[in-house]
Amino acid sequence: MGQPTPREQVDRVLALVRRTLSFWKRGLIVFVVGVLIVVPIVFTRPRDYRSETLILYHETIRSDLQGEEGGSGGARRVGARLRELLLARQSLEPIINDLHLYQDKIIRGEAIGAVEEMRKHITFRARDGDTFEISFVGSSPEQAQEVTRRLADCIVKEAENRRTDSAKTLEEFLHSESARNQAELKKKEAELAQFVAAHPEFTPRLQGIAPQLAPATPGGATTVSAPNVDLVLASLEAKAARIDRELKAAQGQPVSPTPKPTFQPPPDSAELVAARADLADKMNRYTEKHPDVIAAKNRLKAAEQTQAAAVEAARVAWNQRHPKEEEPPPSKNATDEAALRKELTELQAQIANRRAQLAKVSGDAGASAAAVVAPNSNVALELEFARLQREVNDLRDRQQKLEERVFRASMTASSVMNDRNVQVSILDPAYLPVRPSSKPRSTLLAALLAACVLLSIASMAASSMLDDRIYERVDIEKLDVLPVIAVIPRARTMSLPPKPDQS
Repeated sequence: MGQPTPREQVDRVLALVRRTLSFWKRGLIVFVVGVLIVVPIVFTRPRDYRSETLILYHETIRSDLQGEEGGSGGARRVGARLRELLLARQSLEPIINDLHLYQDKIIRGEAIGAVEEMRKHITFRARDGDTFEISFVGSSPEQAQEVTRRLADCIVKEAENRRTDSAKTLEEFLHSESARNQAELKKKEAELAQFVAAHPEFTPRLQGIAPQLAPATPGGATTVSAPNVDLVLASLEAKAARIDRELKAAQGQPVSPTPKPTFQPPPDSAELVAARADLADKMNRYTEKHPDVIAAKNRLKAAEQTQAAAVEAARVAWNQRHPKEEEPPPSKNATDEAALRKELTELQAQIANRRAQLAKVSGDAGASAAAVVAPNSNVALELEFARLQREVNDLRDRQQKLEERVFRASMTASSVMNDRNVQVSILDPAYLPVRPSSKPRSTLLAALLAACVLLSIASMAASSMLDDRIYERVDIEKLDVLPVIAVIPRARTMSLPPKPDQS
């Protein structure tokens, strides 16, 4: 069988169309059944109503003053936090129980399914500025408005409660951390004071006076310059004076009363003087609640603590050099007197040797201050002093930062209690929708009727293709039994003319 001509192809298409149209009754039945199914669905389908509300998140106190980040990052963080509050189960479940929503989703008294279904109908969106939009889709205008209003009230209330709890928790935590750090600071300051009392040569270092290394003495010891007096020489002279008084008392000579030394506290450090001047300058320009004044007070407090530790260390060192003990009674034994004279001679020789060393070191260094031999100031003592001083300084810095954060937290908590920190208010209340938010019924009905028409046409085409009866030449050629010689067209039925009237 050869290739069909265009005329034959057109004839085949027309034959298929005629055969399809021959099943118009079946297509009409399918269309009518579809209409009978579609129309009730369209007119009984519940309509959706959408209501919206706008809430305003307003910070009356700057975020940077509270120690928080501001800008767009803060807005995104606020939006995420409000969304979590809105979609939380504890926020949605009371609304479901009060308004009897999604009762078919509640299983065995658990509203988990109802909460999940309600979340699908809630929309939370951040708008320009500090405003946020909350919308809800309900089955009636009244339901949509009431649920939207309850959602807005719930988020305002929950935001206020959580803000208060967070401010209180933060303030309590910072107070506990500050107390713990302050106790640790006192402990480290006591350790540093004990160390300086055991090694008085470190007292100038504690007061902020940098050590000045002098050339090595003939014995190989390292020298450190002191601001006023040599501790070793003062101790030798005090011991020699006590022995001299004992010898005079033993010989019956009048003994001059022992002078009672008095403790002279070290002068104020440069940091303390600068901190006082800074605080006075800030107080003249700002109020006591200003952050700069608070920082200046914290600086002065730290400097006073450092000065107090230095004074205490100097007092301990002075008490060790001048112990409060009664002088021994004068000796009446000649042997004891000879021993005392011998000891006095040795002390005088040590004093002379010590003065000579100090004069030599002073001449070599070209300094006006005396030099002090620090035999105990080895590497281990230097490391220990540096460690203790570093720990004390770190704890003081941390205490200052904690006090600043405590001040900010207390200010935030006070503003929250007075409702002056962050205000979440309803800017645009929920409205009553006047028309459904879902598609109109006419549009849906037209789309479904068009689907019914297409379904009826498809049923007619399928029936024509499945029909195995012979209608045209094409059907015989598909059988491929014998070649088709000729086709006799269907005779057209012609109407006969009416018979003449015989009458």
